[in-house]
Amino acid sequence: MKIIIPVGSQEREIFQRIGRAPFFAVYENDTFVELRVNSHAASHDHHTEGEGHGGHHHGKGEGRGGHHHHEGPMEAYSKEEVAHHKKDLGNLKDINCALSRAIGPNMKEALESSGIKVIKIRKKDGEYADEVIENYFAGTLSKAV
Repeated sequence: MKIIIPVGSQEREIFQRIGRAPFFAVYENDTFVELRVNSHAASHDHHTEGEGHGGHHHGKGEGRGGHHHHEGPMEAYSKEEVAHHKKDLGNLKDINCALSRAIGPNMKEALESSGIKVIKIRKKDGEYADEVIENYFAGTLSKAV
């Protein structure tokens, strides 16, 4: 089984929003395989301020070591946006599951309609992808409410 987790850098710190994460940490079961560029975020430059869908505001920074990724409001649901997201996710055809703290309705539908199961995680499940994947396989992920 191949799993993706949204991360902010090669250190694989968890990125809050899956659609705006610069990268995905890809795992084959519990083993890290590679870091993939998030084609959707790259197509909108979501991880910089003032570009992408709907405008961005100064929000809480993501990551560690001075990395600040600005969070904007979630975009409104639309079939057109789902189709756009799905097109951007072409490099995830081999993925079975996505673990993420936050996901917008367009991205969620795009992933699920592509056969990728979406599982919500919480901050206490880990700050880094390796911690989250360990908790996932140990069956100790927090239950999102």
